[in-house]
Amino acid sequence: MFARSSGYAVKALTHLAGQPSGKLVGAREMATTLDIPMPFLWKILRRLGQKKLVRSFKGVRGGYQLARPAETIYVREILMASQDNHVGRCILGLAQCDDQAPCPLHSHWKDLRAEIEHTLETTTIADLAGNAKQSRRRRARRALARASATC
Repeated sequence: MFARSSGYAVKALTHLAGQPSGKLVGAREMATTLDIPMPFLWKILRRLGQKKLVRSFKGVRGGYQLARPAETIYVREILMASQDNHVGRCILGLAQCDDQAPCPLHSHWKDLRAEIEHTLETTTIADLAGNAKQSRRRRARRALARASATC
């Protein structure tokens, strides 16, 4: 539904949101950790910088950080910065699809689209970073439980 670049942008910003305040993260480190091709990540980070979502610092100790608090960066902004605004479009990709000239799925997609748009407008990177931390903790607890069970 969304372009790969949008997914990578969300992953990159979520990763930055999970860092301690003031810590800069290098693009290479981010690319390796998130499994994003380096040239693609640079392009994404440049666009996010232009849209004032990240700040970059040059030099040996340089890197990237969020341009503002994670609680104020909404997923919708990231998708717009990535030029990925597919949510408002026809689910079948038709150019003409609205209440007056609906596609066969229009009535089903309309309510779902409104729900998705609401989620994108109200979910912040801080929300996603918190969910990612909880998921890592759950996986670590399960791995520890499995390891304890085999001992």
